[in-house]
Amino acid sequence: TALASSRGRVTVLGDDSQIRALAGPSTRVVDAGGRLVLPGFQDTHIHLQESGTRHAMDLDLQGAYSLDHLKDRLKAFAMANPGRAWIKGHGWYTGIFNDRNLTRQVLDEAVPDRPVHLSSSDYHSAVINTKACAAIGLDATVKDPENGYFSRDEKGVPTGMLNEAAMEFARERMPQTSDAEWEEGVRWGQRHANQHGFTGVLDALVTDRHLRIYDALDKRGELTVRVASTALVEPSDGVKQALDRIEGFRRDYHSDMLKVHSAKFFLDGVFENRTAAMIDGYMDEIGGNAPVMFGENHLRELFIAFDAARFQIHCHVIGDKAVRVALDSLQAAREVNGGWPSLHQLAHVQLVRPEDVP
Repeated sequence: TALASSRGRVTVLGDDSQIRALAGPSTRVVDAGGRLVLPGFQDTHIHLQESGTRHAMDLDLQGAYSLDHLKDRLKAFAMANPGRAWIKGHGWYTGIFNDRNLTRQVLDEAVPDRPVHLSSSDYHSAVINTKACAAIGLDATVKDPENGYFSRDEKGVPTGMLNEAAMEFARERMPQTSDAEWEEGVRWGQRHANQHGFTGVLDALVTDRHLRIYDALDKRGELTVRVASTALVEPSDGVKQALDRIEGFRRDYHSDMLKVHSAKFFLDGVFENRTAAMIDGYMDEIGGNAPVMFGENHLRELFIAFDAARFQIHCHVIGDKAVRVALDSLQAAREVNGGWPSLHQLAHVQLVRPEDVP
């Protein structure tokens, strides 16, 4: 019915009288009132800073199951926030809404007079209205970026739906979130985590900005969850460039509450916007396929280098082609560097060829 702990570890279990007898004058005594006491839960894949900030600041579209419901929520949020230059939201369901039924014209019906930006529930797509298209300079002349695309109508005019790297085109041209807002988002996210018993998280995509924000909170004693993190490697990164940057992160951000221990690779996107990389093509009326986002030889070189530097490798893989390429590249790293307790991870893994399971 009671426990004693010292230096972060449980040392003794027993009944109330046994454990109370161990307490000294400086011992902290907590009466849990007969409730269950558990070790802190450790989250294994979350985007705490982004999702916390969006929940703290923006319209949450969870629970919107129809276009009318989505438009009503959007209109009400815009009316309640008349001073906002941009109306931003997140959480629309990719299983319900897509580039055929969610367009800039639909958003214009709710908010015609200000730019609107709504991220999907999986953060692999976003939709903007006509005012936002004009604000960021998105029209039929803008080419699709590598590893992303703008959904378009039959005349080639963007519909407002942004997929994968096309979202970056918009974000780079929108008003930027301030450090103070990111910090408030972390506070929102860690408060939510703490309320549910989570004392540690894995932030599954960090850049220098994420680490700057976490570090500032850490140095002020404001982090209430331990943040382990995976630092993003881009397809455009050279091997040395990426390794130098992330080795610097590991060296510079290593405290009791914040660390960088792995490298994050997005090998493909998601099925809902047709960017999951497949061995066979898509079999619907559109057909086609999506490429793995890294060249396969380049990916092997990166994996070998990061594995040799004793980083964990954390891969976003959805389609069976992405899974196979990740497995092959991890095997190449093991063949070059030998085995070690690496704990490399493939995350999501929605489709795997049976022959790749072993």
